[in-house]
Order: sequence, then C-alpha cells, then structure tokens
Amino acid sequence: MEFLQHCEKQEYSKKACKEFQEALDFAKIILDQKKRLSGESYFQHNLKVAEILVDNKSQPEIIITAILHGLLKDIGKETIQKRFGKEILTLLEGVAELGMLKVKHDKLDSSALRKIMLSTLKDPRVILVKLAQKLENMKTDHVFSSKERKRLAEEVLDFYAPLAYRLGVERFKIQLENLAFHSLNPRKYKEISEYLKETQEVRQKNIDNIISTIKNLAKDKANIIKIKGRPKHIYSIYKKLHLRKVPLHKQMDLLGIRIIAKTVEGCYTILGLLLEKFDAREGTLKDYIANPKPNFYKSIHAALELPQGKIIEIQIRTQEMDEFAEEGVAAHWRYKGVKSDEIFEKKLSWLRNVLDLKRTNELVETVKIDLFGDKIQCYTPKGDVKELPKDATILDFAYLVHEHIGNHCVGGRVNGKFVPIKYKLKGEDVVEIMTNKKQRPRRGWIRIVTSAKARQKIRKSLKEFEKLPAIYFRTFKPEIKEELGILVKSDAYPNATCILAKCCKPIPGDEILGIVTKRKIISTHRTDCRLAEKESNRWVPVEWKRKYNQKIQFSVVADERSGLLADLLNTIVRASFEVKEAKAKLTGNSQAECSFLVIPRDLDHVKELIKRLMKLRGVKGVYFG
Repeated sequence: MEFLQHCEKQEYSKKACKEFQEALDFAKIILDQKKRLSGESYFQHNLKVAEILVDNKSQPEIIITAILHGLLKDIGKETIQKRFGKEILTLLEGVAELGMLKVKHDKLDSSALRKIMLSTLKDPRVILVKLAQKLENMKTDHVFSSKERKRLAEEVLDFYAPLAYRLGVERFKIQLENLAFHSLNPRKYKEISEYLKETQEVRQKNIDNIISTIKNLAKDKANIIKIKGRPKHIYSIYKKLHLRKVPLHKQMDLLGIRIIAKTVEGCYTILGLLLEKFDAREGTLKDYIANPKPNFYKSIHAALELPQGKIIEIQIRTQEMDEFAEEGVAAHWRYKGVKSDEIFEKKLSWLRNVLDLKRTNELVETVKIDLFGDKIQCYTPKGDVKELPKDATILDFAYLVHEHIGNHCVGGRVNGKFVPIKYKLKGEDVVEIMTNKKQRPRRGWIRIVTSAKARQKIRKSLKEFEKLPAIYFRTFKPEIKEELGILVKSDAYPNATCILAKCCKPIPGDEILGIVTKRKIISTHRTDCRLAEKESNRWVPVEWKRKYNQKIQFSVVADERSGLLADLLNTIVRASFEVKEAKAKLTGNSQAECSFLVIPRDLDHVKELIKRLMKLRGVKGVYFG
C-alpha cells in the first residue's frame, strides 16, 4: 500500500508500520462506506490526514489517531481501548471534543476557546491532528457552500494558523495561511502566484549564484550540511504588500535561502563571512539563537543587499533547529521524549497563562492580542530580544523582563530618551527600565498593559502588597495625602504651604525635592520624577518633618475574636499613642474592622506601631485613610 511505503520512506519502524496497518484495516471496515460532501469516503479523508502527519514526521500514536479519528461515533470506547490501548482512546476523545467546536475571529466564544486550549494543554498531540484535519479540509473546500468556505478560511487564518505558530509548527502554519488566503482572496492569490511563476527563472538564477558564493566563502571555514532556496509563501508576500503599499513588481525581497550548519559555532562563522561580503539591511539582523522567540524558534535572520538593489533574506540554523522550526511538537518528541522536557513545558506556558484568566472578556481579548495581533521586537541594553504585542508599553516590557522589575517600574529610557510607563513601544526600540524600590503596583496598571502575562503578574502582586500595611504603599485617599503634605518642610521657604505632587505621589521615606509654583506653593516630588527633571531651575530643598502633631485615622482588619479591640487598644497605648477615637464593626467572613483616631509623635512612631499591630494574633492588615 502506498501509504505504508511512504511511512517507510519517512523512516518509521517496522513495528510502527505494522500498527499502522492494523489501524487501517480496522478503520476501513467502518469508514469506507461513509461518504463526505466531496464524495470520498471518510476512510480516504483520514488517510490523507494521516499522510500530512507522516510528512510532518509525527509520533506513531498521532498517525494511528489520525487514521481512526471519527470512529467513536460508531465504536464503543471499550473496543477501542482493548484493540489500541488507553493512550489512543484518550487521543481520539480529545480529537472528537475539538471536532465539535467552531471558532470565528469576530465572534470569539470564550467557552470554545477554553475547551480548545484545555485539550491542547492536556495533550498537545491532539491539536496536531486538528491542524492536519483543517489542512486537508482546506484542500477540498470547493465542495462547501461559499458561506461555509468563508467561515472555514477565516477560522483557519484567524485561529488555527496562529496557534500552529505558537506551537512552533511552521510547516502547518504556512500551508494553512496560503490555502485560507486563496479561499478568501482568490484574485490576489492568483496575481502573486502568477508573478512568482513569471519571475521564477530569474529568482532561481540569483539564488543559485548566492548559494555558490556562500559555498566558496565557507570552504574550509565552516561545515555546511545543506543550503536550500526558501520560497516566500504567498500570504506573507501579500501581508508585506498590504503593509508597505508597494506594487508587487517593486518588491525587492522575494528571494530567500536557508543555510543548515553543522554546529551553532558554524552558524556564527557563516554569518561573519556573509557580512564581510554583503551589507545587511538596517534593522534586519536578528539573532534568535542567542535570544529565541517565545515559541522557542531558533535561527539567525538577515536581509542582505545584492547588486542591482536586490535583497535576499537568509536564515542560518542547525539541523535540529530546522526540524524544530518546521515540525514543532513532532520534533520535540523525536529529540527529547514527551514528559521530561522542560523547554516544551515552557512552550505551552502561553496556554496556561490564558487559561488562568477568570474573566471571560479578558480571555477573549487576550487571545485576540496574543494570537491574532501583530508583534514587535524590542531590545534590552545588552541586546536581548523581547517580543511583545503591538502597542505594548514600557510596563509590559518591565514585566516581561521580570515580575520584580515590573512591580518597581517608574518609567524607562527608550533609545536614550526618558519615557513614562504608559509609553507605547515600537519595533527595534532599545529599552532600559527605570525602577524605584519604593514603587508598588497599582490597580490602574491593568489598563496600561496589553499582555495577559503582565496582567496576571500585576494582579498577583496587588494581592501580595494589599496584605501589607498601607503606609508602605501608595493607596492613601486624597484627604490623607493632603494631611501627609504637612509632614514636608522647606527651610528656604519656612512659611510656604507644601503639597504632594500628583504625578509621582511621594510618601514619607521617599527621597524628595520641591518645586516652587507661581502661587508660591511648594510642590513636593520624588527625586526620580520625570516631570520634576524638566523644572530643575525651580528646585528647592525640602525634607520630611520628624515631628508631627496631627491626627491620623487608620483601620485594622483582623479575624473576629473575643477581646480583639482590647488587645489592639492596649498595643496602641503601650506604644505611647494618644487615642482620640476607637470603634469596631463586623465585616462578614468572620472578620472585624477596628478604626482608630490617634496622634503620633513622628513618622518612625507610626512605623513602629504598625510593626507591633501586625504581630497580634489574627491581624490581616493596617490601612490608612
């Protein structure tokens, strides 16, 4: 049988081929008589899906699942498990579950999305079968109605192709995009396709010349396994045309080659030799070996300028990197094994991040941004590549670097220029994050960031910081902020009124400076305030007062218990505070809130009281305002 011969050519073992034959015999009995809209049998469809996966060098269990998928409608689970084992049954159940779901870009259903992602997370092999199914359906979409063809193409282009990219299956992504684009815009597809055919001879001649040049350059200097022309796929050309607004005949970068080196060191040697011979177009050199993409894609990219103004895009990678790029999870299993590979676990972390989102609207919005949205690449000062969603902010970048960096971010430098945390980044920006140890995350930050990962980290940090006393973070109510302004003094302007600036919101303990306003009021800023930097000609020295005789109100939240208020009062009095008012109320969930109005001696006095209160049994937090 041709299918089994093809499997042998792809170097599947005799044992695997025997299992394939058993699955084929079993499936044919049941599925050969059932017909699809195209007139072919479901058995023939399954065989074509399996062939796609064989070409992708997928795991034998995936091939068997592809051959048998759809059988659960006619055959009991017990029979499948007895004949093919528990693993195959589980995979077939996953494929069947995905088969009932439809995803449409403009009406994303959060329930369907969650089910798809859960199935993928439980066993990523399931989504490979689904992708192969979609690919085969697109090849025969002429049998569907125009409405159904459009729905299928949009579903593929907007969801399954990006998901294939996320899982690193480049081969599937390219084929799905081209077929879907052909269905949605046949006129433009034909235009690009015919142009590529017309210019094939010239382009091939240019590719042959550059391959010959590379071989000569690398002779005795780098071990090259193979060099191959890399056809630019039609949908990617269309996207460039649409983005650049340049006619097709003026596109200069329709040439592409891929160089497979024996070692990583060889990749860099080849790059060096090419850069000695050709200039790289500005901004096109990308080192994804040192800084892999989020889906763990590795390669070196560059666009080299050839004579006559032509551009050729090159990729340099090792054999293993090439197979990982084209085959994704299939290559993972062949190289590493399914369960133990930490890198593959990280590859699925995006799905986990999305599934952690409890809010339905946020789940949908995140999938739109992370799957469908355009990406930009920015750099750290050390040259590390960071990939972010389009319109990502300084704060997104900070949380991508590290949660601690994000929590204490006060702004950044982009290409050497100071910018606030809301600043939207552009591709190729060099970003340095500015931090202050006294900075804390705020609820408004959730509206600033665009990525799900950043939102999760902010929410997690907010929960942690909200357990701390309010004096340690900036959640004071407006009237309390005004009160704290009395804590600032200026020897240069002893009679001036000092207020706290709203832009940087200094709190006691921050390093501060004053700016004299036109009304002779001193606006107090943190020394790292970006706005204050612009007013250096009006700076005056200010400091926090050590003595303080104003009333301060605060609340203690604690587990409800007998004698709670008495214990709190005793602690406050023993700390030498004058108590002006005290009251308590139950808040539900077996908790109580006790409020006090006191007069502290100074700031250190307040800090000492907070430490004492937090040591009492059942106290959850001390909050001011």
